[in-house]
Amino acid sequence: MEQVTNIFQNITEQECSQMMRCFQAAEKRYTAGSVISTYSRDSQKIGILREGEANLVRIHSDGRQTILEDLHQGDIFGEALTFENFDIGTMQVVCTKNCRILFFDYACLIRRCQKACTFHSQLVHNSLQIMSRKAVQLSERLEILSQRSIREKLLCYFSILAARNGRETFQLPFSFSSLADYLAVDRSAMMRELKKMKEEGLVDVEKRRIVTVFPRQPF
Repeated sequence: MEQVTNIFQNITEQECSQMMRCFQAAEKRYTAGSVISTYSRDSQKIGILREGEANLVRIHSDGRQTILEDLHQGDIFGEALTFENFDIGTMQVVCTKNCRILFFDYACLIRRCQKACTFHSQLVHNSLQIMSRKAVQLSERLEILSQRSIREKLLCYFSILAARNGRETFQLPFSFSSLADYLAVDRSAMMRELKKMKEEGLVDVEKRRIVTVFPRQPF
């Protein structure tokens, strides 16, 4: 099956522009560190990340943050795509690298286009493929969080990244502080564990570059 990495895959720039006019899409720009949106039950807006990077973050009652999803160019996000049992008011999309976002109503994505445009059908197909990929990533995330120790979580996550990149060397998609939030662990404890793993020859760490030297598990 073809893996879709961008919601506009197989759609030309001209077709994209025409479709966004039909959707009455609004484009907004955000700088790193700013909040793109705070989820609420009333909003049916869908966002498409055209440029930059962002994180979907859950804010806990004690102020802690957990990164639920790492968003890149072509990814989609929005309240309409979340699980109903989430406390949606505690979820935010935060810009981590300057972003350009297209917003439009969720109904535009799922309803039948009056002009029966083939590229609208392609957009729906791409969206379904991306959501399928998100389901796989959610399964991976649950596998990581099910590990009992910080070391096991790190090894599990590194194994997934190595398998995804097809090699033992890869770049972390975010900072170590964000990695701790993603793994739901204390950053200081995580850095101590990484140091031990490096001393034991399990990994080599140079800034965000990771080299794994342990047998990978299939995920």
